[in-house]
Amino acid sequence: MMVACTSTFNWREVRNDEQQFLALFPSKTNSEQHNVQYQNIDLTMTMHAAMAGDSLFAVGTMPFDQKTMNSQSILDWMKTNTAKLIQSQQPPQLIEFEVKTASTPQQYITAQGFNLKGLGPDGNYRLYWVRWMVRTDDQGSSRIYQLSALKPFKAAPNEAEQKAVIEQFETFMSGFRPY
Repeated sequence: MMVACTSTFNWREVRNDEQQFLALFPSKTNSEQHNVQYQNIDLTMTMHAAMAGDSLFAVGTMPFDQKTMNSQSILDWMKTNTAKLIQSQQPPQLIEFEVKTASTPQQYITAQGFNLKGLGPDGNYRLYWVRWMVRTDDQGSSRIYQLSALKPFKAAPNEAEQKAVIEQFETFMSGFRPY
């Protein structure tokens, strides 16, 4: 696996007990918080991100009150906004899959996402994968997880370039486990 051997990609497991996840990042992470406005409600998304070369890998967590907010409507809103970020001749295709949890490995939760490619807002070509899942812990606290992997290019990448980036994205996405 050549990706694991490069100095740009130094994969490491990151455990975040506060945000309740275990993830595989290609380099040292930084974190910051952003306010997200959804239906006149301020939500806080905590982002943990790492750069490897010019590729970005991020896990966002956004707690919400399941009693007063509908997780599916928040997810639909996030999907709609994300689909607008990449201009492509093909409409985004929603993919669904299951993710193992870190706390109970035989337990899976449903996730959805996009594998986007096309022009970004800056006019550069991008490969952009994003995944979402909702998890409610044993204490009843709910959060949305958003995984993002982004690689910009000056022009559309050739097949070999795409294959290398996809391998990196798959490593990142498959290394995520919510508690």
